[in-house]
Order: sequence, then structure tokens, then C-alpha cells
Amino acid sequence: MRAVVVLLVFLAATFSAAVASAAEPTVEIPSRNQKIRAILLKPEQPVASVILLVGGHGQMDIAADGAIKWGRGNQLIRTRADYFKQGFAVLVPDIAPDWKCPERKPVSGYRWHARHGGDLGALVAYMRTIAEPVVVVGTSRAAVSAGVMLLVTEGKNRPDYVVLTAPMLMPAGNQPSFQKAIQGNARRAQIPMLLVGNKKDQCKFTLPASIEAFRRWRGGDKLDILMLDGPQGTGHPCEARAAHGFAEIDDQVVNAVSDWIKRQKP
Repeated sequence: MRAVVVLLVFLAATFSAAVASAAEPTVEIPSRNQKIRAILLKPEQPVASVILLVGGHGQMDIAADGAIKWGRGNQLIRTRADYFKQGFAVLVPDIAPDWKCPERKPVSGYRWHARHGGDLGALVAYMRTIAEPVVVVGTSRAAVSAGVMLLVTEGKNRPDYVVLTAPMLMPAGNQPSFQKAIQGNARRAQIPMLLVGNKKDQCKFTLPASIEAFRRWRGGDKLDILMLDGPQGTGHPCEARAAHGFAEIDDQVVNAVSDWIKRQKP
């Protein structure tokens, strides 16, 4: 009997590992003279589209079979299947090839460059052909990308909603921020938006107080703020396994973001 139990445990572990490493479908989305590779998870009848933007340096180096060389542990990326289960068409994009450099050191400053904002607009337009509304969901440094996107996009290239989690919103030292990327233009930031923070976030660029500072700068119209609370986590305070990355409360983040999107009116 014990041998049977051990065998079943082994088979279950093997199956889980196989699922975890299974290939994911990818697409190549044109922008400028580039093709942006992205993982695309598409249910039969999606309720909306979400574009999940990784934090950090952003160069994921997604392979043709969907393998991710960098960023798998990022909070949004590790929960991509959960958003799919919520009924969303999910796009996980890499950065455009011309931003990339060897050893995963992308071109400095690309996150606040107008061409990068245009790239994100091309992704939004692509996802409109799959399901609307289109929601850009970015975490940490991806808030900078969201800022320049809102600065330069219009019409079908502009998302319907924006969600930012543990975001770099306001200037802190010499680091980039949403406010800098949008060139201080609060008018361009007027879009239905959800900010999700963690009360225990100790990353000096995304402290809970920065969310209130952002609200004062932008104004509170069409702005929802949710502060979660969970374990302190481990590792560097600005990394994905710390409170900054919502350690051990992934389900709360996914449920909160999903519920908010589904409550929005067309």
C-alpha cells in the first residue's frame, strides 16, 4: 500500500512539473518596424483583456514556445494563469527587440521613451480585436511604462482602464516614476484606475505613502485605492518574494484586480 501511495505522489509531482513547464502559445505583435513577442492565453469567451506588464528591467526574453528566461517569479507573471481562470484574455509581453541588450540589460531609459509608450499602445489595439475592455495591469517599475503609454496614446491604442500594483508612482531619488514618465501631466492620467498597495511594502520607491501622494497630485476622480496586508516575505524589500511582491497573498491580488475590472461599466 505504501508503495502505491509513493507512486501516486511521484506521478502527481511529475504531472505538476510537466504542466509548469508546458509550452504556452505566443504571438508576434507588430509595432513600428519591430515585432513584440508575447504569451497569449485566450479563453473561448473572454470577459475582457488584460495586458500584464512585468516590473524590474522588463527584458523577459520570451522564447517562441513561451518559455520565460527572466521574470517568471514576478507577481503578475506568476499569476497569469489565475487571470485566465477568471475569464480574461491574458497577454504577457516582452519588450520590443530594439530595446534589448545582451545579458538582460535593456536600453537605459526605455521605460519612459515615447516609442515604448507607442509599443504598448500597439498591444492594446491588438487585444481589442480579441476582447474589450482592454486593461493594462502593471506592477512596480511597470508603472513608469504605464505613464508614458498614457502620455502618447489615443483612440483604440489607449486602454480602457489601468491597474497598478506596488507601483513606482512618484519621484524618489534618481529613480523613474509614473509622474516623471507622464511628464507631470495629470490630465493625461485621467483614466479609470485602480492602485493596489501593500501596507507592509518597505521598498523605498513604492512605500504606501506614495499612493496618497499620487492621489493628491492626480486627483481622486475615477481612482480607486486598495491597501492589502500580508506577510513581510523574504529577500530584498523591492523584490517579488517580499511584501512588495505581495508574498503569500497572490490570491487576494488576483481576486481584487479581477473583481474591480468586472465591476467597471463600459
